[in-house]
Amino acid sequence: MKPAFAAIFKKAGLAYAEAIPFSVCRMINGAKLHTLSFAPKTAMMMAVPYFVDLPADANLSLYAMAEDYHLFFRELSRGLIQKLSALAPTAQFAAFADASPIDERDAALRAGLGVLGRHGLVITEKYASFVFLGEILTDLAFEEIGDRAPTEPRLCEGCGACLAACPKKDLCLSALTQKKGELSAEEAAEIRALGSAWGCDLCQLACPHTACAEETPFSFFRENRITHLDREVVAAMPNALFKRRAFAWRGRATLLRNLALLAAPGTEQTPLPTEKEP
Repeated sequence: MKPAFAAIFKKAGLAYAEAIPFSVCRMINGAKLHTLSFAPKTAMMMAVPYFVDLPADANLSLYAMAEDYHLFFRELSRGLIQKLSALAPTAQFAAFADASPIDERDAALRAGLGVLGRHGLVITEKYASFVFLGEILTDLAFEEIGDRAPTEPRLCEGCGACLAACPKKDLCLSALTQKKGELSAEEAAEIRALGSAWGCDLCQLACPHTACAEETPFSFFRENRITHLDREVVAAMPNALFKRRAFAWRGRATLLRNLALLAAPGTEQTPLPTEKEP
């Protein structure tokens, strides 16, 4: 990005932020564009690091230990748009993270933020694959913001460590922990073997780039962390607090089922009674 725009993202603590023409972005949900009052011409892609550490007793994925990252992006985007609007008063801006009209992974690769790992995640030089992707769309022409052409997506070295670490090739174990309803005996055994009540980091942790990953500079991902879930805590968590966690979107019953599976043999119980699902 040109210096004036790059400085805004750098001051916000973002080491990875770059602009690309909206025309090169791959659309995956065009209906989202109808929510905008302008036609985007540029996408300013950003990668937000969340890695802190991996506690020995962790039983959920690293990305879900802090509060829901969408909450972080909401505040981050609000501040960025405020400063971008001051720089370009006649321009319009809109932020997305996850629920986006474009393929954020493909756009981040074209913006040069990293390479594509065999595990399907974007690997950055500083933070490995422990990053959340988001973007700010604007009606400013790319020539007003960008100072380098988009690149073709590149693959990692292909060492195969991530694939070798995954015990299940046909369905990500993270997706299995988020599956609603009853599980088959085989699926239940797989969750027990994984030892996680929510998510899976096996492929990311096996990646050699992870050994050099720097910790996040953002305090949001250090505060209010939950590194280990148990059934009593999940069942008793007030809805207002439960909704602020990344694991809330699948409901409490899914977590309680998984935690029951992880209990010591013979202690599996009917899920504890909870408040009405948020």
